[in-house]
Amino acid sequence: MPENPEEKLLILQLSEDSRKIARLLSNETSIRILKLLDRRSMSAADIANELEVRLNTLKYNLDSLLEVGLIRIRQVKWSKKGREIKMYEAVKKVIILLPGEKTPEMSLILTEIRRHNFKNPGTAEISEISGVYCEPGI
Repeated sequence: MPENPEEKLLILQLSEDSRKIARLLSNETSIRILKLLDRRSMSAADIANELEVRLNTLKYNLDSLLEVGLIRIRQVKWSKKGREIKMYEAVKKVIILLPGEKTPEMSLILTEIRRHNFKNPGTAEISEISGVYCEPGI
């Protein structure tokens, strides 16, 4: 099933939702989970073992990441004992936080970002600067 390019862009005004995402992105465990899930889908037990964290700590972080849409359940498997095993994967998104209220100028900027980002997906170089991702030229 092809992904909708708009789902890869998350634009947030400064709000409670943006605070939740910022809090998660400043949490070491959440970042480690995202990095693992970026490589392959995994179950909660596999993630907990890999990161050497307690399952209840991991569950809290997984639930928070699911809530804000940074990860998703890729599939559900069943163990030999009949237990549900959720397989998680990272959702690849560009996250933009906007200060203040939306203005007409902001709408034009966002339209250009969408057009640039989705015209040739995968061809734009993305660089990392102190944990902030930005595309050269924007």
